[in-house]
Amino acid sequence: MKSTFNINAVIVFVAVSIMYSCNNHTPGNLLHENKHRGDIIAQTFKTGDGWGYNVFVNDKLFIKQSIIPAIEGNKSFAKEEDAIKVATLVVNKIKQHEIPAIRLDELQQCGIVRR
Repeated sequence: MKSTFNINAVIVFVAVSIMYSCNNHTPGNLLHENKHRGDIIAQTFKTGDGWGYNVFVNDKLFIKQSIIPAIEGNKSFAKEEDAIKVATLVVNKIKQHEIPAIRLDELQQCGIVRR
């Protein structure tokens, strides 16, 4: 009878320890850990009048961009290649722990908008 109590106490202690360690991670920490593993991908998609892109972090949609960022109006990318260029820039910013905002000068450098 005494040994059964000790085994049950050990099982409860182990279960509580596992639950505590799993719940001790915040979503931000999990995202940070997984970003180091490279689980960030971009995917282009066709819009009504052009192209856009999605960025997924750990298989979850993080950014859905159906229009060209940083310009006036609601215009999609004219070519899929343009959407790929900007999506790649966004993915690289996320991997470098930068804010994934796109500036007008970056669009100009990519040849998407004229100076």
